[in-house]
Amino acid sequence: MRRLFFAALLFASLAAACGRGGESAPPEGVSGPGAYIALGDSLSEGVGASVRGESDFVSLVRDGLPGEFELLNLGESGDTSADLIGHGHLDTAVNEMKQRRGDDDPDNDVKLVTLEIGGNDLLNIFFDLVLPGTCPSLKEALDKPACVGALRDALDRFRPNLAEAIDRLQEADPDLPIALMTLYNPFSGGLTPIDEMAELALEGSPDTPFPDGLNDMIRAEGQAQGVILVDWYPLFEGKAGQYIYGDLIHPNDEGYRVMAEAVLDAVL
Repeated sequence: MRRLFFAALLFASLAAACGRGGESAPPEGVSGPGAYIALGDSLSEGVGASVRGESDFVSLVRDGLPGEFELLNLGESGDTSADLIGHGHLDTAVNEMKQRRGDDDPDNDVKLVTLEIGGNDLLNIFFDLVLPGTCPSLKEALDKPACVGALRDALDRFRPNLAEAIDRLQEADPDLPIALMTLYNPFSGGLTPIDEMAELALEGSPDTPFPDGLNDMIRAEGQAQGVILVDWYPLFEGKAGQYIYGDLIHPNDEGYRVMAEAVLDAVL
């Protein structure tokens, strides 16, 4: 009985240290006044929201943070992980962090960064190879070097870009909470060839050339870098019809609300 008690106590201590779901948790909740920087693509920009600036996930996160927060939304529709670095959005974020941290006003310091990226790394394959019929199904795609090579190249390029982005943010402020998000499958639950290929690209599959997908890379890099991981992927499983906008790619207001709640739960 005593052994069971101490085992339970040890388990509880480990769970508390790891945070919910085994993810790293910030030492204390984010609170203002301060600034919140959003980095990413069309999801951060709010494509699909009925009112951008109000019902998108970035705006909902800002509104849910305690205290006054200035929002710097640097998300740009269409950006890949390479564009995040090459288009200067990461430079802008890093410069803002350094300048605000170096002035005499602690109330304008950057207190939170959210980072979601990678969807367009995969969507480029979808538009270039899947829709035209070169890679029409998972089985056919895995049999074609062009399809396998395109996904392999996208995944191989993605992780170094993600690592660089996180490295530079942490160099600018080692104590800054960074919330890193996995990607959802917008075709989830459709039981279509596109759904199957998206699942492979995001989550990988054993006995294929892709045992690890893009989300596995996000999770691994987030753990290695010690950032706050927000796993959006399971929230959308089987719920594309409920959470996806009419363009079949981006979230609707309900989807954005679910995404924002997950971020707030992780950082507060």
